[in-house]
Amino acid sequence: MNRRTLTLVLVLLGAVLLLLAGFFATFERRDVTETTPAHGEARYNRFFALQETLRRLELPARSLTTLDPKHLSLQSGDTLLLGDDASRVDVADAARIAAWVRGGGHLLLSPGAATGARTPMFDALGLLDPHPGDYACSAFEDAQTGKDDDKLRLCGARFLLAGAATTAVEASIGDAQGGYLFARTRLGKGRVSLLASFAPISRDQLKRAVAQQFAWGLLEPNRGHGTLYIVYALDGPSFLTFLWLRGWPALLALALLLGAWMAMRSARLGPLMPAPALHRRALLEHVHAAGEFVYRRDGGRSLHRLASDTVLARLRRRDPACAMLNGDALYARLAERSALDAAQIAQAFQSPANAQAFRASIITLARLRSRP
Repeated sequence: MNRRTLTLVLVLLGAVLLLLAGFFATFERRDVTETTPAHGEARYNRFFALQETLRRLELPARSLTTLDPKHLSLQSGDTLLLGDDASRVDVADAARIAAWVRGGGHLLLSPGAATGARTPMFDALGLLDPHPGDYACSAFEDAQTGKDDDKLRLCGARFLLAGAATTAVEASIGDAQGGYLFARTRLGKGRVSLLASFAPISRDQLKRAVAQQFAWGLLEPNRGHGTLYIVYALDGPSFLTFLWLRGWPALLALALLLGAWMAMRSARLGPLMPAPALHRRALLEHVHAAGEFVYRRDGGRSLHRLASDTVLARLRRRDPACAMLNGDALYARLAERSALDAAQIAQAFQSPANAQAFRASIITLARLRSRP
């Protein structure tokens, strides 16, 4: 190895060592948490985080989409979180839930759009005043940290309680005059917690400590005494029933489009064709009329030439020796094969002078063509 090559190798080695030293001098090991989109049940159940948190705390919790007693067997000491629109609860289920609350259950629900309207659920409870309140927000901060950036906001339309329910309020956010964003009131042996919105305990809000404290306080009445049933959505009518009740405009539009497409693609129908006349000519009469038309054009010469060429072509296919014959020799050969007179055959191949000669020539040529 010469001196120049050795110098180049040492320079390259030094550059690599410098790069490695710079990398390890500036490298910092850091754990990065990537937030991935929700999948599985977390995509459609907004209370999935609350359910899993309670299960890790060994508190029984179930998520449902129905109020059917076969699946929702409410007992005294249980808690029911009705996360769907309360106006969708029918009369029978509303009466059953109200009786369960009076027997010692804890019901959490949100008035939502039901404020100012009569619904079976709130009629059975008899708690909600029909007069709607104003939209408002209330902020909470972590009791331990007290940081402003960790505040939890509860926003929604304020609701008013009936006179008897107002006196039984145990905890609230708001007052009887301006309305409540949250109110827990006694009903018989049980309690009803009304919340303007479930957003503070939905989705990924429970990652924050202040939201966890708020949810823990909401579940306080029967916490640890029974099962928490989370009804995050209520099953609606079947697809066909919903389509018939709500989707008839779309069905009507599709029917019109289908009818227009069928009219566009179908065959055009004109007036009815008259029945064919009984005195229609037979096929032979048509052929005879066509022959007379052609005959009148040139006196039958073209028909005669066509018939002659057809007979000669057939003869040369059947008897190749005739291909070299012409004139009288050809006529004599034809006479031998057909048992006709050679003069009659020669006359048949001559251009006819009149209609009578044309008929005679065609008859002779037809006999020649029919011979094997």
